[in-house]
Amino acid sequence: MPRTFGLVPLFFITFGLLISGCSESDTSAPTASTADTPQTPTPTTAEQPEAKHEKQENQIAPPTPAKVDVKQQALPAIPKFADFPAGPPRKQAFFDFMTPLVHRANDAVLEKRHRLQSIILKNDPSQNDQAWLKSQADFYGMDSFDFNQAADRTALLKRMDKVPTALALAQGANESAWGTSRFARQGNNYFGQWCFTEGCGLIPKQRSKGAIHEVRTFKHPYDSVVSYIHNLNSHNTYAELRNIRAQARTANKPLTGLEMAEGLVNYSARKHQYVKELQSMIRYNKLTQYNQKP
Repeated sequence: MPRTFGLVPLFFITFGLLISGCSESDTSAPTASTADTPQTPTPTTAEQPEAKHEKQENQIAPPTPAKVDVKQQALPAIPKFADFPAGPPRKQAFFDFMTPLVHRANDAVLEKRHRLQSIILKNDPSQNDQAWLKSQADFYGMDSFDFNQAADRTALLKRMDKVPTALALAQGANESAWGTSRFARQGNNYFGQWCFTEGCGLIPKQRSKGAIHEVRTFKHPYDSVVSYIHNLNSHNTYAELRNIRAQARTANKPLTGLEMAEGLVNYSARKHQYVKELQSMIRYNKLTQYNQKP
């Protein structure tokens, strides 16, 4: 359906978009989500289908070892994804590059989660623990946090968790047109995050008159991944995603992108259509194979 939300309508989305992904482009204006935070503005999306794929595009290879261990070495060089032929070669290059970045960002969150779990088990936090809890509560947007309350510590644990790699890959591909969009190429922004301070990012070429938002720029795609995960973990808009994840944790079930995508209705003005699009991309490209082990 045409997407308006106070901006320029975009073209009708076909099933091919479910496969290729989409991104904010030079010729389409971004659409704001329902709310934003100064630290990590709510991501947005606009549509631009990738070039037609080859018939064998669904024959994505199984995960391949990362060429660079980003946990031990410097961040890898950023590929020019437009140099790869559209279809399987470009997709595989995208997955090979982005998967270790998502794993690294998730590992950083899980390291803090493990510390929080150990504090919860103590049930009597030390002064150092209390200071750390307060800093993390502020970081995750919990203004009324009381470290003496077990319920508040548990609520913080609900926010401090990983995002399935399959979901991050689907959204990254969708928002950046497999790394070829203007905002990905010039701003290393793979998830459509906005910012609202002049000079903080790239100005959309068809930004509505009177609008002040820019598309945030990052030093490296990894920083975009970190911001994206933190946004899902802290913003009130994505409370349902965190509820779905917490329920899976309680039931001792794997975290899946297919289920957690249901909590992203407000990530895009396309609402449920956007959710179905992500789920189709996960299934079609067999992205669950890239998920980290529990």
